[in-house]
Amino acid sequence: MPQNNDLRGRIAGQSAMAAVVEAQSRRAPRSAIARFIGVSPLSAESRAQYRGAVGELLVGSILDRLGHAWDVLHGVPVGETSLDHFAVGRAGIFAITVVNCQGDDVAVNGDELVVAKSLSDAIVRARESARIVAAALAVALGKEVDVIPVLVVVEPVKLSMLAAPADVRVLSSMQLEQWLVNVVAIFTGDEVATISSAAEAGSTWPQPHQAAQKARKLTHAFVGIHHDVRTANLRRFLWVLAALIVTFLSVWVLTSVLTRLVLN
Repeated sequence: MPQNNDLRGRIAGQSAMAAVVEAQSRRAPRSAIARFIGVSPLSAESRAQYRGAVGELLVGSILDRLGHAWDVLHGVPVGETSLDHFAVGRAGIFAITVVNCQGDDVAVNGDELVVAKSLSDAIVRARESARIVAAALAVALGKEVDVIPVLVVVEPVKLSMLAAPADVRVLSSMQLEQWLVNVVAIFTGDEVATISSAAEAGSTWPQPHQAAQKARKLTHAFVGIHHDVRTANLRRFLWVLAALIVTFLSVWVLTSVLTRLVLN
C-alpha cells in the first residue's frame, strides 16, 4: 500500500499546537511589566487550544510507552477534524479522544460529560470518530472491523461514573495504560500488521492538514510558548507567596505591638 508519510510523521497534539502558534502569532508581545508580574502570554483565543495540546501530549506519551506490540498514530483525519490518537494492538483497534480536565471535577452520566459543571459533547464526538475510523478501515481492508471509542480525561481531580456510556469507554489518563495492557487479545501479530499498514496508507484518510515536515518547527515554537506559560505561572505563584508572607509578617508585627500596649 502507498504510505502516508505525513500521517506517520505527525506528533501528538499537532493540530492543537498549530492552532496555538497561529493564534499567538497575532498577539502583541507582552510588556516588560506584564512579564515581570506574570501575566499569561496566552491570548483568550489560544487558551483552550493550549490546554487541549497539553492533554494530547500527555496521552501521546502514555501511548508511546506501550511498546512495539502496538502501533500508534496521532492526529488521524476524520473529516473536518482529526482523531487525537489511533492505536492498534493485539487487544484491538482504539479511537482515542482526549479532554484535558486538569484541576477539574468530572462526572459521566450516559452520553453526558460534565467538566467543572459545564456540559461537554466529548463522548458523542468520541463515538462518531470511532464510527468514521471503522468505516474508513473497512473500505481499506475489504472487511468490517470493530473500533473501540475511548475517551481519556486528563488528570481530573475526581472522576465520577454515574452511568457508563453504552459503547464508549471513559478512562482517566492514569488508568489508560494499564487498561490497554490488560484488554484480552483478539488479533494475531499478522492481523495487527495488516491493520497498521492500512491505517497509515495514503488512500485510507484525507491528507493531514499539517505536513509532517513542519512538525519540528512547530514543536520548537510550541515549546517556547509552553516555557513562557510555565514561567508566568511561577511568577504569579511567587507574587502570591510574597503577598502571603508580607501579610503574615504584618499581622505578626501588629499583634506584637498590640500585645505590648495591653501589657503596658
